[in-house]
Formats: sequence, C-alpha cells, structure tokens
Amino acid sequence: MRYRIPSIVSTLLAIILFTCATTFAQSIAGGGTIQGTVKDATGSALPGAKVTIRHLGTGVETNAIANSEGAFITPTLPIGRYRIRVEAAGMKAWQGEMTVETGRTLEINPTLAVGDVSETVIIEGNIAPLVNTTDPTVGSTLDAMRIKELPINGRNINALLEDTVPGLEASFDVNGGVRAAGLMGYSTDYVQDGASSNNREFGGSGIMQGLESIGEVRVETSTSSAKYNRPTSVVVTTKGGQNKLRFTAFETHRNNGFGVARARQDVLFTGEPYKVPTLLRNEYGFSASGPVYIPKPGGMYRGKNRTFWFFSRESLRLKQGITRDFTVPTEAWRRGDFSGLVDNLNRPITIYDPATTRIVTQNNRQVSVRDPFPNNIIPLNRMSPLAKAIFAITPLPNDPNINPLVATNYRTPVATSGFSNRNDNQNTIRLDHRFSEKDNGFLKINGGKNRGNFLGTAANNGAPTLNNEANVTYLPMEGITGAM
Repeated sequence: MRYRIPSIVSTLLAIILFTCATTFAQSIAGGGTIQGTVKDATGSALPGAKVTIRHLGTGVETNAIANSEGAFITPTLPIGRYRIRVEAAGMKAWQGEMTVETGRTLEINPTLAVGDVSETVIIEGNIAPLVNTTDPTVGSTLDAMRIKELPINGRNINALLEDTVPGLEASFDVNGGVRAAGLMGYSTDYVQDGASSNNREFGGSGIMQGLESIGEVRVETSTSSAKYNRPTSVVVTTKGGQNKLRFTAFETHRNNGFGVARARQDVLFTGEPYKVPTLLRNEYGFSASGPVYIPKPGGMYRGKNRTFWFFSRESLRLKQGITRDFTVPTEAWRRGDFSGLVDNLNRPITIYDPATTRIVTQNNRQVSVRDPFPNNIIPLNRMSPLAKAIFAITPLPNDPNINPLVATNYRTPVATSGFSNRNDNQNTIRLDHRFSEKDNGFLKINGGKNRGNFLGTAANNGAPTLNNEANVTYLPMEGITGAM
C-alpha cells in the first residue's frame, strides 16, 4: 500500500527543517560576515550602492545593496580571500581585498569619489580592520598557511593548539584534548564545520581532522559565542575545492639519529654504553582539489564557480623503542634475606614473625606483639609455594644497587623496535555545491583506521541577517563500561 504526503505537509516539513537551525548574523558551520557603510567624500550616505563580494578561490559572488542609510551586511561567507567592489551612480568604483575568518564580523566603510563608474579606485593591501570592534570574544585564529609552516612534534591538532594558543594546555584525561584557564578537559567544545565533535562519554575531542584538510582553526577562550555550549570552543573549518586544480604533498621524518648530539656518553651499571632507543617516525600524505567535471550526454558538466571537490590522505608510520620502569624483588629478598633492608633515610627496617604474635599487658593495657626474625632473615621453609612460583617468573633487577623501596630497579622495553607500533591512515573527502545565490551545501566524509564520521550541511540565506542551516552528522564512539 502506498501513502502520499500532501504537498502542503511536505512544504511545512521543509520549513521546520530549515528554521530549526536558524541563526542570526552568523552560521556555526564556519565563516564570517562583512558589514559597513558606503559614503561619499562629504560623509553623506550612498543608498542603493551595490556591493559585490567575490571569493578569489571559487569565483562565487555574493551581492548586497546599501539601505537608505548606506549600510550593508552580507550573509555568512566561507573563509578565504575576497575582492570587494562597491559601485554607485555618478561615483568611481571602489575596490579592495580582505580575508574572511571564522567567527569574525569585519567592518569596512568605503568612501566613493565623484567620477565615472568605469573608473576604479583600488585600495592596496588587506582592507580588513586591524582591531575587531564588533565582537568582545577573546580568541586566536590559525589559518592554513600557519598550520602548515609551524613546527610541531607530531601532526596533531591538539598538539598544535597547545603550542600556539595562549592560555591553552593539554588535558591529561581519558580522551585527551585541550583546556583553558585551568578548567577541566570536558569544558572545551569541539566543533568541526558546524557539527559537534566531542567525546560524549569522557569529554575531550572526538575524531578530529588531519592538519592537511584543515583550512582554519579558531579558538575562543573568553566570552565565547552563545551558540557554543562550553566556556572554551575549538572551531575547525575544513578546506574545500576551488576553481584551480591544486595538489600538495608532504613528508615529515624523525629518527633517533637526527637531533642534538649528546653532551656525554652515558654508561649503564653493567659498563655497557647506553643506546638511544629506536625511533622511526614518518608522517606523510597529500591533498588534491579542484572543480568537478562530469561527462554527460552531449557534453561535459563543468563545475567552475559552482561545484568543487577536495581529497586528502594523511598517514603515520611509527617504530619506537619504549621502555618502562618497574620494581621487582632483589635476589636476596627471594631467599628471605632482608638483612640489608633500609628506608630512604638509610634507617633499618625490621621484619617481624607473624607466627610469634601474642597478647601481653603493658602499662595496664593489653597489646599485640611479635618477635623479629633473627638477622631479618625469613627461613625458606616459611615461604609459601605461591611466592616461590611468582619469584620464578619475575625477572631479576637489572640494577641491583638500587634500593627498591626508594626507586625502580628494573627497566624493560614494552614496545618493539622491529615493527610498526602505529600504522594509521586518515582520509577526508568533501564536495561543495552552490545551488543558487542563496542556497548551498556540502558533504564531507572523514575517517580511516580509527573509525570515521560523516557530515552533510545545507544552508539558505533568506536575508542578509538570517541564515537557515541544517546539518546531519554521524560520529561513532566506542566506550567500555563495567566493573572488575
């Protein structure tokens, strides 16, 4: 049996879907806005002035018209470099370039000179204001160039933020991440392209993007926007395709042979020279992007200025010799000989025989007393078979001169140097499409060996200050609960 949903119901559902994610002035999917007032040389407003904003990478244009007071504002614009052109009747055109960042509202106030509209006054350099006067939020922004060029130990977004953003530090909890101002780890809200990327069980970050696929990261540490639900927010905006075909590749290599020479040659207690643990770390990958071209009957679909693709792959191969320190019984202890047992202040510690426990009266009260073992030596026939079995499978100290009550006396490798300790791959695929001047959307899949996630977002700009946005996110989490 088939059921048909009336068209009016379908329309209402669509309206509800889009309006449930309505946000004013700025979308959470990443991007910023441009606003300002168009005036002439006398300071008078120029109502009806046309403002054209063109993304230099994708060629996508957004238009705005100045109102009766000469003011204009754009809908949310994707991050990137833009060319702004302002035109009005009887005035020379005004043109400049600026970079739009995530979460920022940039204010410009073009002043047009009297003249022919075919003439253009070009403002050199970045016309964006140096001081943000429209938003009190305290934050830092890292663009793709800084992300690529800043040296960090490991291509990890949290490591990058720890080293570059003032006030941030590592959060040493179950899932890692960063925190600000001494707050707990789960006080940080992670957002990727408008979708939450928090670990729902333990806090901290979920599956994060690889650095090669990140276009920009904004960290807000004070007076963060109300659209984020925690005191600190990490907002990640991924890269998308552009009109030009682009390809990049990278390789980062570390090993135990590179680096600063040791000031001295350490020698082990056995007289053997100390060997630096094996380290072979290769982080490599590539990214490619461009407009979509699809063969179709009678020709070719050309996605220039309309449909774009982006793909990146990042890999990690790690071989590392890792050691851990433990405390094990000495050879003398295994024979019951505790005659040399002392504390950290070199004071003797006496071992008492539990078989001699008895109750005696001292100072008009009964107390329990025991006799010490002669010379602090426990007879072998008093040791349990279980203790002897444990001693048989427990290694001897590799530094017998260390007091086990003061420091660890056994060091052993816990990770092999011959095979990859880690073998990870992460892939990101993103498709962007502009349906019309007011409607656009993108689809992104990010994943690899450590599971994957999916994000789809559609947006509609019904008016310059009203953005309708709906996104669907799939972010799997693994958790183990229970008791032992």
